[in-house]
Amino acid sequence: MSHVAKVDIIIQDLESLEKAAQECGLVFKWNQKTYKWYGRWMNDYNSGDAAYNHGIDPKDYGKCDHAMGVPNNPGAYEVGVVKNPHGDGYVLIWDFFGGGYGLQQHLGGSHDCNKLMDAYCKQVILKQAVEQGFSVGDTETEEDGTIVMTLYDYT
Repeated sequence: MSHVAKVDIIIQDLESLEKAAQECGLVFKWNQKTYKWYGRWMNDYNSGDAAYNHGIDPKDYGKCDHAMGVPNNPGAYEVGVVKNPHGDGYVLIWDFFGGGYGLQQHLGGSHDCNKLMDAYCKQVILKQAVEQGFSVGDTETEEDGTIVMTLYDYT
């Protein structure tokens, strides 16, 4: 079964995505041109987040610019990091059937990847804060997903 979904985010900063992947227990695989999935489009997933509904041709499923995977789990599917077909940046696609055989627990949510998206947003904000001269103190994620950061401005 192929259930390839597009995550609802545009990635503009691959370095922050790599850090977010690490935070979630994943490995970012720079320049890996394929990602692991079912391997054949079955046309059995048609919801709004189905990757083909967002400009990803099913004949290109499994192809990517970079990938993310679960270390030490050769049976797990991977996330494909693919150039955005509608503009700048990258989109994330993955086959969530069977929880991606161990992948979903690192991504969070059902197939919206909320854990990875929260980690990515946190990394982008941290990077921007440092670029603007702030020092970063404690950073915590509350149970509801709210990210609380302490920033210091010593100017």
